[in-house]
Amino acid sequence: MDRSLFAFLNVALIFGTAIVGMRLFLRAKPDLSGVRGSRLLGSSARGWYFSLLDPFEELFVRWRVTPASLTMGQLVGSVVCAAAYAAGLIYTAGFILLASGTLDILDGRLARRTGEASKGGAFLDSVVDRYCEFAVLTGLIVYFGGGWLVWALLFALLGGMMVSYTRARAEGLGQDCPVGLLQRPERFVILGFGSIFSSALAHATGGEQVLLEAVIWFLAVFTNLTALQRFFYVRRELAARERVTPDA
Repeated sequence: MDRSLFAFLNVALIFGTAIVGMRLFLRAKPDLSGVRGSRLLGSSARGWYFSLLDPFEELFVRWRVTPASLTMGQLVGSVVCAAAYAAGLIYTAGFILLASGTLDILDGRLARRTGEASKGGAFLDSVVDRYCEFAVLTGLIVYFGGGWLVWALLFALLGGMMVSYTRARAEGLGQDCPVGLLQRPERFVILGFGSIFSSALAHATGGEQVLLEAVIWFLAVFTNLTALQRFFYVRRELAARERVTPDA
């Protein structure tokens, strides 16, 4: 099969499946009151994706899979994803990244479903998330080898860590931090699909991973903007709390 036709069919299949699935989901008028969205991934998109995970959640419940095992599966998947990126298997790495990111969603859903949600489990999940993000971006650093793109990856790594840290520090001070343009689900969706589409485009044109490079620069900028967004939000909320007198 001609490689440009192969790339076109892959992209068409992904978009076609997503569009048809979303239309069927919205036609069923689902209850999205318990689904928190964001500016990039609204409640409809998240609710649709969560609905796709229901059969897997049911399967894990029947098999008595523990949330911690899914968390560790995410870590293993991220290491494999990093190895795929380092070896230049961008298309494969994109799918592995989406799969490992999905495990990150499923472990929390499974914990709540089975009554195993705990502070210890949440702590483990947060720590593993940081190692997963480090592994994936390190794989890309190895792939690109040098130049300005490596600096972009380092800034994306820093931004991802600071997005998580600002929220954790705020919650440690008793302040909620519900804001965040580019949170972790958005990051793995953008990088995962960006890798798949970039590889398809490069396969069709015989060129470089131009789209992937653009995605990396996007992550480098917007992860740090998200960290700053959280920083200023928390500073403002803490200052407002401190202005309130004890008698108010």
